[in-house]
Amino acid sequence: MQPPTADRRTLFLAVALLIPVLFFAALEVGLRSSGQLREYPLFVEAPGNGEWLQANPEVVKRFFANPDTAPVVNIETSFFLAEKPADGLRVFVQGGSSAAGFPYGYGASIAGMLEQRLRREIVDRPVEVVSTAMSAVNSYTLLDFADEIIAQQPDAVLIYAGHNEYLGVQGVGSALSSGLSPGLTRTTQWLRGFALYQLLERTIAGSGKSDAAPSEGGTLMARIAREKAIPFGSPLYETGIEQFRGNLSRLLARYEDAGVPVFVGTLVSNERDLPPFVSRVADGTDAQRWELLLADGLAALQGGRLDEADEALKEAIALDDGAADAWYASARVALARGDAAMARERFVAAKDRDQLRFRAPEVFNDIIRELAEEHGATIADSRAALAQAATDGIVGNELLLEHVHPNLDGYFLLADSFFDALLASGVAGAVEQTVDDRTARFQVPVSAVDRLFGEYKLQRVLNDWPFESTVKETVIPQPTNAVENLAYQMYNRRIGWLQAMDQLGRYYGGQGNAIEQTRVALILADALPFGAQQQFGAGAALIRSGRAPEALRYLERGLKYKPNDLNTLLALSHARVLTGDYDGARQSLERVLELDPTNATARDALSKLSERIE
Repeated sequence: MQPPTADRRTLFLAVALLIPVLFFAALEVGLRSSGQLREYPLFVEAPGNGEWLQANPEVVKRFFANPDTAPVVNIETSFFLAEKPADGLRVFVQGGSSAAGFPYGYGASIAGMLEQRLRREIVDRPVEVVSTAMSAVNSYTLLDFADEIIAQQPDAVLIYAGHNEYLGVQGVGSALSSGLSPGLTRTTQWLRGFALYQLLERTIAGSGKSDAAPSEGGTLMARIAREKAIPFGSPLYETGIEQFRGNLSRLLARYEDAGVPVFVGTLVSNERDLPPFVSRVADGTDAQRWELLLADGLAALQGGRLDEADEALKEAIALDDGAADAWYASARVALARGDAAMARERFVAAKDRDQLRFRAPEVFNDIIRELAEEHGATIADSRAALAQAATDGIVGNELLLEHVHPNLDGYFLLADSFFDALLASGVAGAVEQTVDDRTARFQVPVSAVDRLFGEYKLQRVLNDWPFESTVKETVIPQPTNAVENLAYQMYNRRIGWLQAMDQLGRYYGGQGNAIEQTRVALILADALPFGAQQQFGAGAALIRSGRAPEALRYLERGLKYKPNDLNTLLALSHARVLTGDYDGARQSLERVLELDPTNATARDALSKLSERIE
């Protein structure tokens, strides 16, 4: 018998290798057909309206072996058209809770503020700024979302992320981490797209392994940190840097390959007014000597003996360069001396050495700049924008609420840094009108109820670890007016956000407060773009406020969903007269009379319009 030829041996080997591949492929098909594949797409149809899409409220579940153990976090609901308008501007925002506008909500987010600002200046084109930001996520999540964002034909993507890299979902020190290297974590996330791998994970999870965060503590921040001390320069610290660099590089490369312009924000954190959460001396350090030097330095600082304080603290730093408290105290000394540049350098050093890593180390900003240049992305220098507005150029409590989340002034500056970068790049195209920063800040889409509700949520965070060693009860003061009452009811889950906004708008209308009534009307109309009544309310409010060009967008959108609404047609004719579109105004009035030949308002307006034209 002749031995097999080389070609036959190759064929036999190929068949032998192909058999298990075909087996697993058939198994995968079978599992999918039996409903074993759990899919959590980034975007889903809006309930009851397939013309619009929204971010999937359950998308975070796709990062967990057992989806039921995922934290209760989601992308705040906003809608965009399933079919991109031919002349539209579509921008996506990626990031964590700071990009999402915590604690105030969507109106304070980069997407919310930027959409409002762009719509003010780009009147004649549809503008969509879509947020995919949510709390506790980091660069793994951003990378995983990229292909689905590209599929929605973005004109630009804005990225503001980095603070959750260590302690966010899949972060190297997080209780929600796989415990794997960055490369293996990325591979695991890719495998979760297969039904067979999902079944394997669920089986393992069912046998006792769980990726849920521990249940102790009231807030997600209190539950998510597994590694409560990651020393500066330690292997875990370096792994976090590797993770951020690798994921961000892949993310930017993916957008670069797709031809999507990207804008990356530099990171902002509280440097001046937040002492380190965790400061420890290294093993082998004379801890008693270090503590004595720190105490001497603090006492001298309090007594105004700045030279003495500086010497003691420098000696403490020389004894242990990695202990954060000495750096923070030495920064206070430099500030007391009036040396703001030195103070900022030392505050940053203290922040970087804070072993509880809820703030991104400064090297992340270096990585952002380096990778942006490498991949043709544009820097939105958010850190510089807030520093310029801060006392002594050092960001602190005047712009931030705690460690990383801005207050409303800080959020405006954060969004404005992206706005300036977008306009300067030309990606947004030409603007029809310019709105100055002061006016734009005054008109931010955050109501008084949103602000109060945010303050109540913030207080709950500040009453828990790591801001308090033991959990304190959060007591919300009894309301003393209608606005406080609505926020109080929202916090206690007695009413929802839409109901609160509707009642707030009615309240302002009854009070004759046109400015705040217009703000709320616009917030509602943008939140429910397919709600005809909300579009009419916004358009009418804008006309009363002398902003007729903006009213056109809302009134025309309202007619799309309720084409025979007489009030909307009349308001649209009014707005068209105010903007000089007399032919359009006539058409609207004639349509009213087609629907209601006895309508006295339309007849009178048409008569006056004829006189004006003649």
